[in-house]
Amino acid sequence: MSQFLKDLTLRLRSDRKTQVIAGLVVVSILFLMFSENGTRRPRAPKQTEAASGAGDPDERWGDLVQRFRGDLQSIQQQTSVLQEEMATQKKALQDYEATTAEIFKKILERLHEIQSTQNTGTNDPAPRPVGDDPLLTEPVNDPELEPISSGPIAVQPPPPPQKPRLAAVMPGDSVRVKLLAGVNAPTDGTPYPVVLKLLGSIMGPDGNSIPLGEARIIAAAQGSLTDSRVLFRLTRLSIRLPNGRRKEFSIDGWIVGEDGIRGLSGVLIDPIGKAIAGAGMAGALAGLGQGIAAANQQYTLYSNGTGSSSVDSSQIPAYAGGVALSSAALEWQQLIRQRISQLVPVVQVLSGREATAVFSQSLAIPDLLEALDDENPTMVYTSLD
Repeated sequence: MSQFLKDLTLRLRSDRKTQVIAGLVVVSILFLMFSENGTRRPRAPKQTEAASGAGDPDERWGDLVQRFRGDLQSIQQQTSVLQEEMATQKKALQDYEATTAEIFKKILERLHEIQSTQNTGTNDPAPRPVGDDPLLTEPVNDPELEPISSGPIAVQPPPPPQKPRLAAVMPGDSVRVKLLAGVNAPTDGTPYPVVLKLLGSIMGPDGNSIPLGEARIIAAAQGSLTDSRVLFRLTRLSIRLPNGRRKEFSIDGWIVGEDGIRGLSGVLIDPIGKAIAGAGMAGALAGLGQGIAAANQQYTLYSNGTGSSSVDSSQIPAYAGGVALSSAALEWQQLIRQRISQLVPVVQVLSGREATAVFSQSLAIPDLLEALDDENPTMVYTSLD
């Protein structure tokens, strides 16, 4: 009930609508009171009403006023209790602020003493400032305040080292190269090493370039019997940094020739023609020797169908020469047959050819960008020839 009266009082003070309703209620109550007392005719009360007193209007209004008066007294008592509590809390807050201010003053005094001791190099405490405040003149003997240590001051750690920048060669980057040594690349798949020299910077997308000077590329060359071209596969990259250090890296890629086709066109050297010519000559000599030997033999046929051959004593040198020529030719044919099984066609490419090397794997080159920032790349790279 008391909370309801508090809310009603606040509403009557702040809410316009509540004030209007309360005014209408008061006007209605006054109207009923005066209209009932002025216009109503007096009549004799009944026996039961006179006995109980319930019909007396003054008595009813008196009870209502008595009830409101009791509620007001209760509200006044609660208000006084709240005011006392607020006063107590305000006093406690003031005491807390005073205690806090005193503690901070003591801390500042202690810091001033330590600073003065460090500046003078002695252990004697600095004199306290004297003033009107008794807190500044009395010694500080607070057990809760611990002395501040005068140990070594913590040094801020150095910042973490920055990660080195890397010059990245990505798949698809290309560079112009020059073949320093010619090669006869076999067509059986055996790789032959070749050396290539860079003629410019490695070019990437959007005009990105990485200068490597006249670096060297080692490649494996293989001949192609189908189109008479030499195919190259990049294997190693050797560079010299602007500061003079040498580095090598494993790479992968291929070579594109002047005509825009993979590999370099060359001259096919196939030994099969010479082998066929040698085999034909050996066969001719074998036939000649057999003919000479047969011409110097005599054949005798008997009546029973059998026969025999004989050599005239005067024709023995000619017969021996024919047999020797035939045997030598047959041996030559055997040697040519063995040599053909060992011969492999090759594709010949001479030195000085220029082409384009294309990288197929990514490559990170450390320390290159830092060296290029320190030096002029057009001045630090010199010829390695």
